[in-house]
Amino acid sequence: MTDTEISELPPGYRLDPTTGAWLTAPWPTDPDAKADLIAHSLGPDIIDWAEWRTDEPGLVDYLTGKPWRFTPGQARFLILWYAYDPERGRWLYRSGVKRGAKGTGKDPFGGALCNIELVGRSQLVFDDERGAWTGQRHLLPLVQIASNSEAQSKDTLRIANAMLNQEARDYYNVDSGETRTILKDGGRLEVLTASERTNEGDPATFILLNESHHMTEGSGGHSLAAVARRNVGKSPATLQARIVEMTNAHQQGTDSVAERTYEAWQAQVSGKAKRADILYDSIEADPSTNLYDDDQRMRALQQAYSDAPWSDLERLSDEILDPRTSVADSIRYYLNGLAAAEDAWVDPRKFDALARPDLSLHDGEQIALFLDCSKSSDATGLVAARLSDGFVATLGMWQRPHGDRGKGWLAPRHEVDALVRQTFDRYQVVWFGVDPSPARDDENEALYWAETIDGFHRDFHRKLKVWATPGAQGNSVRFDMRMSERGGRDRNKAFTEQAELVQRAIDEEGTLLHDGDPGLRIHTHNAKRRPNQWGMTLGKENRDSNKLVDLAVCMVGALLGRRMALNSTKLGKPRSGKATFV
Repeated sequence: MTDTEISELPPGYRLDPTTGAWLTAPWPTDPDAKADLIAHSLGPDIIDWAEWRTDEPGLVDYLTGKPWRFTPGQARFLILWYAYDPERGRWLYRSGVKRGAKGTGKDPFGGALCNIELVGRSQLVFDDERGAWTGQRHLLPLVQIASNSEAQSKDTLRIANAMLNQEARDYYNVDSGETRTILKDGGRLEVLTASERTNEGDPATFILLNESHHMTEGSGGHSLAAVARRNVGKSPATLQARIVEMTNAHQQGTDSVAERTYEAWQAQVSGKAKRADILYDSIEADPSTNLYDDDQRMRALQQAYSDAPWSDLERLSDEILDPRTSVADSIRYYLNGLAAAEDAWVDPRKFDALARPDLSLHDGEQIALFLDCSKSSDATGLVAARLSDGFVATLGMWQRPHGDRGKGWLAPRHEVDALVRQTFDRYQVVWFGVDPSPARDDENEALYWAETIDGFHRDFHRKLKVWATPGAQGNSVRFDMRMSERGGRDRNKAFTEQAELVQRAIDEEGTLLHDGDPGLRIHTHNAKRRPNQWGMTLGKENRDSNKLVDLAVCMVGALLGRRMALNSTKLGKPRSGKATFV
């Protein structure tokens, strides 16, 4: 394994030295660190209890009735999940995710977690006699299962009920039902019903979010997850209530709860968040796998199912080869990979891997700029591309705030104007393209951005070596993409060619450099392939979609400006500035 291979892993990932699988669970490799983790976790005692190595009844395999056994990966998750800070008596992780391929045992593991929280010694308390932290049963546990549908939640509850045999039910005074399992002393394990999705419920001690990759805004999943987080958030400090998500790999760009959690975790492991308290556990196949190579496909299945020895890999291989199974579904469901949607402009994971947050623009460097303007509905973005190497940096984005704050919001022209002028003062801008919005000003019916763009042309036309629209009747900055405008066809043709070049640089060549800006990342993930008469460009999934792509458009525009400047005879050899490492 080379250093290059390791550096290509996204933040938070490591390679399994045995299988080559991509792993995310932060399991320590140093023996001393591992011993310290185990010493300060309730996990080992909980595992012993569940597997019948204590004097109390544990759990059983719901299919065979034999004593339950965790897989090595499940046991590691429990040790991490129940790890605590011995100085503060606080859990290390506030929320968790167990992500895996279909058939890797997420449902029974979720059922086991619910039973652990219902009748196991899962509450962290301080034992004065021992002078140490230990676990006790919750005095009044409220464990909830939340899914997109009650049927999904009931399936998980049914599995959880079947993991308590008659001996355990008698010992813990358990009365099992279809939607609720009750302890005689008042505790309960229940399905979070439809009515509770919009109403605040009792403070929960633990919530399982099942199949969070299906939880989207359209399905009501965002509201359900928000209620669940509030239900654990208002629990008293002595309970330290938490949430675990069970999920398949999410489809990128759907804005599911699973995708939002993944992005929050990525922000944490990238050092962009103040706290790192999300436990994210995923075992994924090598994303470079050729699904149609027999050896590579089987190796990938061995990686994705390395913690599920019961799996029928030959059957799974046949499912992948079934022409009714799309490539994206094969990657998501059987390799546990984050596949792009079928119409995605670029592979989101490959774009993320090219981020260079350690790079930045240097004062005085030659750059090309692109400004994509909007009045209110879409975003207004400003992106630069360095002439020397094509490094893409996001300089600014303005978009309507969510909710009531966004009512009546208009893009702040004065702020955009000020940032553009600061950029010209700081760098040597050799090309500047502005795609104006056709929207009109509410006060005078003039084009909303016309005066601002005219000001740019008046003040910068002598500074710009290469004009966005050249010629005697051209404009130094205006790059209007509307087909009805003079030269619109040529501009769209050039932009489409550049979009194809950028797509290849991301997906095939891996040569694009960008700053990893969160807005640019989301907009690039949102972008869809859009064919036209010149080839394949990019756009929103539909005209009314709130999944914006404007910064991705700016990226292509800035790189197009760079190419036009480099190909121009009016520009001397670009000066190479020094990269700034931060």
